[in-house]
Amino acid sequence: MDAAAAELPPPRSRPRNRRVEIARHAAELFSVRGFHAVRMDDIAEASGITARALYRHYENKQALLAHVVRNDQQHVIDTLAALTEQPAGVRSCETGLAVVIEAALDSRRLSLLWQREARHLGPDDYRLVRRQTRWIAEKLNELFITPGPADLDEITADIRSWVLVSLVSGHGLYDSPLPRQRLAGELIDASKRVIAEPAVAAGETAAEQTGRTSVARREQLIYAAAGAFRDNGFGGVSIDDIGGQLGIVGPALYRYFDNKVELLVAAVNRLHEWLALEMTRALRTPGPDAEVLPLLIRGYIRVAIEASELLAVWLTERLYLPDTVRERFDRIQADYVAEWQHWLSVARPDLADARAATLVKAAKTLIDDCARIPHLRRYPALPAELARAAHATLGLPTD
Repeated sequence: MDAAAAELPPPRSRPRNRRVEIARHAAELFSVRGFHAVRMDDIAEASGITARALYRHYENKQALLAHVVRNDQQHVIDTLAALTEQPAGVRSCETGLAVVIEAALDSRRLSLLWQREARHLGPDDYRLVRRQTRWIAEKLNELFITPGPADLDEITADIRSWVLVSLVSGHGLYDSPLPRQRLAGELIDASKRVIAEPAVAAGETAAEQTGRTSVARREQLIYAAAGAFRDNGFGGVSIDDIGGQLGIVGPALYRYFDNKVELLVAAVNRLHEWLALEMTRALRTPGPDAEVLPLLIRGYIRVAIEASELLAVWLTERLYLPDTVRERFDRIQADYVAEWQHWLSVARPDLADARAATLVKAAKTLIDDCARIPHLRRYPALPAELARAAHATLGLPTD
């Protein structure tokens, strides 16, 4: 062997789990950048292969997304199925919750990719994943909610099953300063408190909303854009599509917004204006300091339900905001969450900052998740139930 040959690196062997490695890199890219912003070339480069080699494993980007979501979901499904097969007397509530939460922590990207990117699945995959998500909620109901307080009616049990879905799997939507074991413990305890809550008292429901809409063209465009972005994603609609819903086309449309990005910014800004108003209302309401956080929670639930399309746009389309604008809204949102955390620390001075931050994010996330589920919004008891679930998650009294 000559000296030149000796300097050559040894040939790289193909890893046995190449398909799994590709899916892992794709999931990371989808999580950070969003489905539309990721190209197959990006996934190939992250995986250390050529785009041509990538297509030998996955037909297209949509197939990769479907594989990632279904695979993570299946891990949780298998865990729940195994628990269901155990005799009821064998497992405790805490043990069962621990097993499910550990499985969800193993599949931490699931909630993020399902909520933000599921619109980009093919019709068959979308129906399958949606059906299996309902199955997960039903199994959590069967295993944990139904054996709880005996006075829960079917609607309350349904709402709480979806609250539990969020507590168990929603940690993928936020960052917690707690290490995994302590995070799991906090989620188990919060879930147990929600399960143990008594039913909402009769008459503790929200006032019925009217169906009136603004006649102002700018307002109509903002809400039409929010609905379109929620349903199809920012990349799936044009500004002309949005204007066409309202019969506003051509120069008339551009008198209000120059482009689609301006509509996205306006929708996100409107949400934060609502939240700022509700926060001001809570801070100015007379009463003891311990009542401030319950007022913040009530105001947040009101916005989340009444402006669910604006909330959805912020949660799922923020990646498409211009960088400087997104950073500004991220700071606004961080300040808003810090307000919750401050008043939680006032109400519960026993909590360390890391625990308080985690519980606030878990409580806010369960409101975000449940307020955007269409069939739950039809329940008059939803606002009161979400308030109880948030209070229980935070360890606050509910009466």
